[in-house]
Amino acid sequence: MKRKEFLVVLSSILLLSGCAQQINQQSLEKLGLISVIAFDYVDDETMKMTVIMPQPAMEAEKHTQVFTVETDMLHKGLAEITTKAEKTVTLSQLRVVLFSEEFARKGKMKKLIELIYQDPDVRSNTYVGIVRDSAEKILTSEYPDKPNTSVYINNTFQPKPHTFYSPFTTIHDFVFDETNPLLDSIAPYVELKDELISVEGIAAFKDGGLTYVFTLQQGLYVQMLRGQNKLSILSLNFGNDSSKKEKVVLEFIESKSKITSNHDLESPKLTITLKFEGTLSEYEGEKKLEEKQELAKLEKQISDQIEDDAMKMLQKSQELSIDPIGLFESFRMRYKGDWPSDLTEELLAKAEFKIEAETKILGVGSLK
Repeated sequence: MKRKEFLVVLSSILLLSGCAQQINQQSLEKLGLISVIAFDYVDDETMKMTVIMPQPAMEAEKHTQVFTVETDMLHKGLAEITTKAEKTVTLSQLRVVLFSEEFARKGKMKKLIELIYQDPDVRSNTYVGIVRDSAEKILTSEYPDKPNTSVYINNTFQPKPHTFYSPFTTIHDFVFDETNPLLDSIAPYVELKDELISVEGIAAFKDGGLTYVFTLQQGLYVQMLRGQNKLSILSLNFGNDSSKKEKVVLEFIESKSKITSNHDLESPKLTITLKFEGTLSEYEGEKKLEEKQELAKLEKQISDQIEDDAMKMLQKSQELSIDPIGLFESFRMRYKGDWPSDLTEELLAKAEFKIEAETKILGVGSLK
C-alpha cells in the first residue's frame, strides 16, 4: 500500500472511531447527575432515599430536581429514580451524602458508606454529614437567599476558616477511621435553623453506629487533638457571680498538641500538652489588659478553662468507650504483633489523663 493510500485509510478509521464515540456518549441533558443524596430510616428493611440533581433546562423554574423513593437497596433505589426522572442517573458528580440521626444510630450507615465508596463513579472526597431530624428535609427545604440548593449544601460541608471546629469528613476518612483499631470515626452533625443548615456538633461513632454527639466546644478539642493546627473562634465565660463574670473571645487561633504516655499496658497514663496562640478579639470584664500582669492572669484563666473543658471531653469519651482522637498510637508503636481490636477499649477504660494547657495572647482587638 502506498503511503498516500495508507494515510487516507488511517484518517477514515480515526474519523469513524470518533463518530462511534459521539454516538455512544450520552448528552448531559439525558443524564441525571446526582449531587447530594440523603438517607432516612423507615424500618429495619427499608430506607427512604432522596436525591437532588441539577436542572439543566434554561426555562426551568428551579435549578435542582428532587426525587424520593423508599427502597431496601441503594442501586435498586437509583433504578427507580431513573424511571421517575426519565434520565439515566449517575453518582459521578456526587458531592455530599447525608444520614438522619436515627439512621446512623441504627448502625446501618457503615455498610452503605462502604458500598458508595466502592462505586468507581464516586469520588473519595465526597463529604458525609449527620442530620438531627429528617435528612430528606435538608434537600427539600427552600433556602430563600440560596438560588441553588445543590451548591449551597456542597458549600456548607467545605472546610472554611470560621468552621475549623467541624470535622469535614469525606467517605474516605470515614472508611479509614472505621477500619482503624486505634480510632473511632466522626462526622459533622447538622440541623435546620432559621431556614439555614447549621453545624451543631460532632457525631462520634462506635462499631459503625452513632454513639454520641459532642458540642461545638468539645469538638474543638477533638479536632485539635487530632492534629488540626488552625481553629475557629474560641469563646469562654469565667466566674459564677454575675457581677464578676468575664467573657473572652479568641480568634485566628493556632494550636499545638502533644500526647505522651508511660507505655504501660497495665496502668496507662497519658499527658496531653496543649498550646494556644490567638488574638483577643473581645473581652468583657474588669481586668486592665494594657497591664502585662493582668494580661498574664487572663492567659492563665483561659489555660485553666481549656484544661477543664478538655478533661471533661476525655472523661465523656472514657464513659462511652469511644476514642475519636487516637490516644494510644504511642502504645501501638511499641506493641509487638497485630493490635487486638478490643485493646484500645481496655486501655481507655483504665487510662489516667493529665492535661497541661498554655495560652498566649498575640494581640488585642476591640475590648469592653
